[in-house]
Amino acid sequence: MRSMIALTVLAALPTIAFAQAAPKGAAPIPAAEIKEMFAGKTYNFTEKGHKGEKEPISWYLGADGKMLGYTGNGPSHAEGTWSTSDGKLCVSDQWTGAWGTNHSDECQLWARDTAKPKVLYRAEPAKGGTWAKFTPKLSGGDTITPKIEALKVKLMKQ
Repeated sequence: MRSMIALTVLAALPTIAFAQAAPKGAAPIPAAEIKEMFAGKTYNFTEKGHKGEKEPISWYLGADGKMLGYTGNGPSHAEGTWSTSDGKLCVSDQWTGAWGTNHSDECQLWARDTAKPKVLYRAEPAKGGTWAKFTPKLSGGDTITPKIEALKVKLMKQ
């Protein structure tokens, strides 16, 4: 319940702050479009890791709101939920690795160039990221569960 409250608070942040921070000529992508873009797909991206290095991450974002995550850097896996609001893709999850477990609530901000609608921008404020042009790397369906299952077996043996 606590994670859902935190996710709701993150998703409800005012869009005025978003508009001030978005690149010039860009507008938040509507929640329904973000959901359509990601639902039922595996989303592969990199983000700033704990030591400042680029860390590859994969999220499977189920049409039912379920989220699975995997990163080979660690390695670790996550289970949780995802949601959208105008200009935001938010996840609430529990990451598990050899180092233990960690709960995470975060949102990526998404905007579209109003003059060139195919140009997308993304920012990850929780990771210290700034706005940058970004094309999401998406695969149809869940491509990470086999990696997660193999990692769970490996972690049980440790």
